Amino acid sequence: MTTIPSANLHDSYFRDWISEPGVLADYLRHYLPQHIVALIDPSTANIEHGSFVDDELRQQLTDVLCTVKLRSGSDVFIYCLIEHKSYPDSMVAFQLLRYMVHIWQRQMQKGATKLTPIIPMVLYHGEKQWNIPTQFAILFGDLGQQVGFIPQFNYYLTDLSQMPDEQIHGQIITRVGLLGMKYSRNPHANKILVRVMALLSGIGDRKLAQGQLIRLLKYVTSIGNNWERSDVQTAIAAAETDPNLQEVIMSNFAKELIERGMEIGEQRGLQIGEQRGLQIGEQRGLKIGEQRGLQIGEQRGIQATIARLIERKLGPLQASERERIAQLSEASQLSLADALIDGLMTTYTDLVKRLTLLN
Repeated sequence: MTTIPSANLHDSYFRDWISEPGVLADYLRHYLPQHIVALIDPSTANIEHGSFVDDELRQQLTDVLCTVKLRSGSDVFIYCLIEHKSYPDSMVAFQLLRYMVHIWQRQMQKGATKLTPIIPMVLYHGEKQWNIPTQFAILFGDLGQQVGFIPQFNYYLTDLSQMPDEQIHGQIITRVGLLGMKYSRNPHANKILVRVMALLSGIGDRKLAQGQLIRLLKYVTSIGNNWERSDVQTAIAAAETDPNLQEVIMSNFAKELIERGMEIGEQRGLQIGEQRGLQIGEQRGLKIGEQRGLQIGEQRGIQATIARLIERKLGPLQASERERIAQLSEASQLSLADALIDGLMTTYTDLVKRLTLLN
């Protein structure tokens, strides 16, 4: 099968996986230190919408913010940063601090007078061992341990690269998701992941198991270039013993591949259009793609500029407002940008009200 490069493959796979019922609570229960688990009720964990990662870093990082109840009754945030690079990043503690400040800033914009504590986590599934200390103060060298005015916090690390498979705990969906990320870049993933997919045979809900299998196959066959049709058939047979259901799964997966190919073709057409603009193509389809790409490129440029202005002046832009801005006409988008520049919006509430008027 052909490798299909995409900066969003890891991101979309992780978000789909962590959003499955029970997976977030199970992950927190097994991958936070036990003294922290004793303080919280993982079953109350609820994912907050939005991302705090800078646009230019979203190819490398995914983040998830969730609210969870302490056993005392109050709330605490858990902020998990997922590191997609194949090697450790020495500045990840600094990135965590920046995003944690953004989270508190959003609280203050909503009128909070007390800030909610944040428990930071990092999930790493690169190829090299994570050998960087997890203390923020280490970024300042020896001075970081000697003075009292440097922020002090640690993050809790899960390094899948060095974790033996038998130490990856949790319910089946949790383990399969983590093992899929662990081996996604492995050149022998088409052989190793067969035994991982076999774990899905232990799920009583076969429809759920089939959905997990197709999601994992889509992910790993997109990352790796050594998957053949026979490998996919072997993996399906390992997860599902019923020959009739094996054929159904293979058929559904084939449909996914066709749809994915069409989507990639469209994206490629848009990229060519954005890059080449009005250059004449040899085929009519290329001309249409170029024209559409140029228009979309201009629209996205305006939207990106507005988003940047909002985040500089008002704080992190939430997904709901980002979508509303995308639905505005070009004239309304420019009007919104003028209002930001002229200082007519000073709070996030002002932004929401103006969008209501413009939509």
